[in-house]
Amino acid sequence: MSRILRSAAMIISIFAAVAGAVKEAWAASAMGSASLRYRPEAHYMRGPGPKWFEKHAQLSTRNFERL
Repeated sequence: MSRILRSAAMIISIFAAVAGAVKEAWAASAMGSASLRYRPEAHYMRGPGPKWFEKHAQLSTRNFERL
């Protein structure tokens, strides 16, 4: 009988540990979704980047070569 009680206690403790882990994961994902909101200031571009200048510098020299 004590073997059955030990097995039952072990199963209950494993279940409690799994339930706690699931609860923590759910809480973390629920809190994470609030921080994933769109923030335009995080995506604000201050001006053209180096690739833009590279592309437009080539275009402007082509225009001058035709003249």
